[in-house]
Amino acid sequence: MKDFLLGLIAFLISVQFGLAQTNTIVTTGKWGSQIFLSDVNGRAFENKYDGIVGSPYLLPDFKSATIYMNNGKQYDNVKAKLNLEAHEVVFIDAKGQEGYIGKGLVSNIIINDTTSTGINRYIFASGYPKIDNQTNLSFYQLLKPGGIVELLKFINKIIEERGNELSGEKSKEFITREALYIKKGGVMQRVKKDKAFFAAIFAKLPKEFNEYMLVNKVNYKNEEDLKKLLTYYDSFFKIEY
Repeated sequence: MKDFLLGLIAFLISVQFGLAQTNTIVTTGKWGSQIFLSDVNGRAFENKYDGIVGSPYLLPDFKSATIYMNNGKQYDNVKAKLNLEAHEVVFIDAKGQEGYIGKGLVSNIIINDTTSTGINRYIFASGYPKIDNQTNLSFYQLLKPGGIVELLKFINKIIEERGNELSGEKSKEFITREALYIKKGGVMQRVKKDKAFFAAIFAKLPKEFNEYMLVNKVNYKNEEDLKKLLTYYDSFFKIEY
């Protein structure tokens, strides 16, 4: 994970401005690194969600992505989607065939969503310690990667069945559930969105925490505020990757 985070930081710096104008990833052709189903122990796509309202994916359409495999391979500029019901990657290979990458084979994925205002970059990683109902195969969005404390978001799509009391008809739809976690010292904790939780993070820095609180009006439900607070915490430590 450390090697990925170091490479990720360098990658983000190198493309921070270039991606605002165009996709600057160097590719070997239309399909980037020319990924094939056979390259990643993939299997052909099978639609398991017919008749279910909503989408199991982070984004409904295929987007340009960089995929990092657990075996060290990297595939650039791949058209991919992240399935947050099954927690696996769906992609289009060099032959235009849609398929799944075997569960547990992808360590990290960066998805670039081009919008009218620029490019939104989503970074997800697996391999984190088990907590709640998640395993080390579950993907987390990296809100604040690296450092002494990481801030992670777990997004899970679940299928709920609902019945119409009048007609008796039943339908299924995707429901999105989210939770924030931090990883500190190799330990995962579910975030409680209150002052006491973060005061405990700053237990050895109470003065600094109180000073920050006096200057900044922290909304504990705002992800940007939490990222800034934890980045401030990291600033008191020498971080070695």
